[in-house]
Parts: sequence; C-alpha cells; structure tokens
Amino acid sequence: MKKLTLLFASLLCVAYIAVAQLKLYVYQNDGTRTEFVASTVDSIAFSTITDSPDQPDDPIKPVDPTNGYEYVDLGLPSGTKWATMNVGADSPEDYGDYFAWGETTTKSTYNWSTYKWMTSGMSSWNGVNKYTIADGQTSGVWYNSYGNFIGDNKTTLDLSDDAAYVNWGSSWRMPTEAEQDELRNTSYTTWTWTIQNGVKGYKVTSKTNGNSIFLPAAGYRDDSSLYDAGSYGNYWSSSLNTSYSDYAYYLYFSSSSVSSYDDRRYYGQSVRPVLRDVEFTFTVMFDGNGGEGSMSAIDVQHDDNVSIPISTFTREGYAFIGWNTKADGTGTSYTTGESITLTTDITLYAQWEESIGTDTANGHEYVDLGLPSGTKWATMNVGADSPEDYGDYFAWGETESKETYDWSTYKWYNGSYDTMTKYCTSSSDGNVDNKTTLDLSDDAAYVNWGSSWRMPTKTEQEELKNTNYTTWTWTTQNGVKGYKVTSKTNGNNIFLPAAGYRNVSSLYDAGSYGYYWSRSLNTDRSSNAYSLFFYSSDVGSDYCHRYYGLSVRPVMAK
Repeated sequence: MKKLTLLFASLLCVAYIAVAQLKLYVYQNDGTRTEFVASTVDSIAFSTITDSPDQPDDPIKPVDPTNGYEYVDLGLPSGTKWATMNVGADSPEDYGDYFAWGETTTKSTYNWSTYKWMTSGMSSWNGVNKYTIADGQTSGVWYNSYGNFIGDNKTTLDLSDDAAYVNWGSSWRMPTEAEQDELRNTSYTTWTWTIQNGVKGYKVTSKTNGNSIFLPAAGYRDDSSLYDAGSYGNYWSSSLNTSYSDYAYYLYFSSSSVSSYDDRRYYGQSVRPVLRDVEFTFTVMFDGNGGEGSMSAIDVQHDDNVSIPISTFTREGYAFIGWNTKADGTGTSYTTGESITLTTDITLYAQWEESIGTDTANGHEYVDLGLPSGTKWATMNVGADSPEDYGDYFAWGETESKETYDWSTYKWYNGSYDTMTKYCTSSSDGNVDNKTTLDLSDDAAYVNWGSSWRMPTKTEQEELKNTNYTTWTWTTQNGVKGYKVTSKTNGNNIFLPAAGYRNVSSLYDAGSYGYYWSRSLNTDRSSNAYSLFFYSSDVGSDYCHRYYGLSVRPVMAK
C-alpha cells in the first residue's frame, strides 16, 4: 500500500490584488507533489487501495502478441493462455463488442427473432436449428412430426461460428466451459474486485507466477439495451448446455461472486479469447467462391489426415466440380473424399463449371439431379406456368381439377370411404383389385403433359429427399415460400412451392406446407395414398385421404 504525506499550508497566502487562496499540497513518498485549492476539497479520507495494473509497484505481466493481440500465461494446469482484452476492445478496460452465442458480428437488437440460428418464420427457443441436442422436449424443430429427433448433436461451436476465431484470426478461439471453470478455480487464481482506469471488474491473478488479466464488468445486451454494465460480467464460452439446446454456458460475475451459468443463446455477451494450440492443430476452411451456403471449418491434428467432405455450397446454373487452394483454380486441386495431411492452415475454394441442367419434353422442362436411379424431375407443377406457381390440385387417381374435394365427389368412391371401386388391396376397403400403382390413364402427369411424363412413385420421392443425394433449403423464390432442392452431385436444383392442399372447397396451408402426390397406394389402408410432405423445418413421407386435392410434380417416364 502506498503511503501519502499531507502538508496543510495554512499560512501560505498568495496575494494577487485582493485575492487570497488557501492551498493544499499532497507529498508522496516518491517526492512528487500534487496541489489543490483548499476551497475545492470537501473531505480527506485514508483507505487501503488494492493494487491494480495502474499502479507502478504492480508486477509487469509478460505478454506475447499473436495476430496483433496480446495474451498472458497464468500458469494454469491446462496450459491455456488468456487474451488481455475482449474481442472488439482497444484496451483491457474497454468493454468491447457483444455477440450472441454462435454469431460472429455485432448487431443493434438481440432477441430470438434476430438470432442467426433461428428457423425462418419462427421467433422462439424451439426454432433453433443448429447446435441442438435431444433433451426430452417434444416440439420445435428438434423433432419432426413423428417424434424423431432431427438435431445435429453439436456441443461446441464450430470455428466458423466462433467470434474470437473469426474476428481475431486462426490463433484464437473462445474458451470452453471447462477452461472458464479452471480460470475461476481458487486453487490456481485469485479474483479481486477492483477499479482499473475508472472501470469496474475483476483482476485475476495467478497463484503460480503472479501474472494477471483484467475482466471488465461489461454487462450484457438484450433487445436493444445494455444491462448491468459496471456491475456484472457475462462472458460466453464455446460450450452448449446439452440439457437445453437454447442455452449455452458462460462465465458470470458480480462484485461478490464468480460462477458458471447458462442462459439464452440470443443474449449479447462479451468474448474473452484464449490462444489456440496452433503448433499442433491446423484448420481446413471452405469458401463457396461465388456459391451460396456455408461449410464449417475442420480442425486437424498435425499427425492426422482429413477427408475432404462433400460440398454443401450451391450456385445457380453451375455444377460443383471439386476444390482448389486458389479461387481461380491455379493452385492444388482436391476431390471430394480425398485424404490429405496438413502442414498449415488452408482454405479450399469451390470450383464450378457452367451447367445446362434443364431440357424439355412435350414442352415441359426437366432437371437432371444426378440421382442414383436416373430419375429426372420436372421444373414446375402440373397446371403451373412457372416453378413458383402452385399449379392445379388433383384428387389421387383423378386427372382434372375441380371445385370441391371430398368423398362425395371422388371418382373412385361408391357411397363410402370403405367401398372404393378401384385401387383396393382389402375387401374392407372396397372392390379388391390389388392395384398398388396408378394406371397411366389415371395419372395426372401422364394425361395432362403427355406420354413423356408420369407421377413419381413413393420410392422416387424418398430418393429425392434423401440427404445423401440432395440438400433441402427452405427459402422464398420470387415471393413464394417453398424448398429449393439441390443436387449434391452436380449442383442442379428444382423449387417446390409450399402450395398447401384442398379439402372440400377451401385451400389450406398455402405458403406453409407442401403436399405432393406419389402414384403409390397405401396398401395398409386403401382409402389413402402416399405423398411427399414438408414444412419449414421438416421433410417427410406421409399418406392422405385419396379425395384431398394435392399438387403433382411430374418425373420423366422411363
């Protein structure tokens, strides 16, 4: 503690014309003197001042710059090196920027509706569509309509979603919850609430080597407001709460406590980076090079190989043909599935060639999606004038649209849903003929578009939605909501509008759901037939009453 010596110069008068001022001099042990006008001094008090990095007798902290940012070795058992300031800060006391968990840029409003990993059209916790773990909840995009978990089981941020890595470079990343727990472990560090350059926060000092860092109490952002600045600190880790996927862990402190906590991922919180073990870890990053979409970076140990993954980038009118270390293709080329060993971080750029993906038959366009079966899909629905047009609606086994869709108007109805006159596999459903696939004369695609076309089978629809072959992206095309279905083989794509369905005289779910007939009967219940079914967060196979009016997307007849 520094000692101060005070001298009251009560007899010192400075006379300038008729003005006399009483002055107060403060002499410090180092010989310096500070002067005050006594009339401006309200009171004098002595207190013990906790040493802070501002004071000259504070030990010098060894720091090393990486990518232009300093870090400190606190002698922690894990060897983790901590940065001296927050992402977005210019000094250790600067609050820096605020980030939602898994986002890498700041913004003006922090809530679910602005959260990057929120499903389009949703604005609540159950719309989160990345970093999701099964936790027993039964609604939201974590589960489809059949109760099957469809999350990704990612528990730690990908580097491409890590605010430290993206903003500071490949030498840095966000800490894990375990690393934050180590930092606050009183066996290794001492936490002292203090004021540094006018900013409140914690000085964290190593018990091993005396080095320290300062964590400002920067508060957090919710909606458009900043809360608790100067009183609380909230620092994101890279770790998801695996019990509740809408929450992530963070370091939390006030003047009286330091702990680990979890909260909603959309909150804007501080990020204090740690140094990556770049000596033994290399990273493969992927660039769409004009394509749409994103791919997560891959970390690789220095003695491990990495297999080049399938591209998830898409580019309208172009087919993906491979990877290259240079955007213009003049570097080293790699193919999907190729195994390589890294000696440094690399970026692989998608390579494209122009693709003529469409052709016509009977005046209607089709696209080759490179599917294993060779099935070619039409670019629009029967009755449509464009890919976004809903087109006509057909009852299953009928070839014309109509005003009313119910059992009484159904072509193959004979007074009751269990007295079908055609396409029956059980006497309980009607006249048994064991027909399980539509005759071409009852196929809306064949009758309306000609002999080059037919309706797809259930198997062909399942191939189309198989994620090994296609990527389904919920989007809006020319003002119409639906799915863009892109081939993973050649990059070609089709658009399926969410056209809803017709029941009696009304149209339901248009803009939210899509229902597309197959030509396959439900053999367990002949009053139903199979269809492709989707909405913004799920794509599946379903069955409907045959009298419903559904869309028809043809395939080329083989």
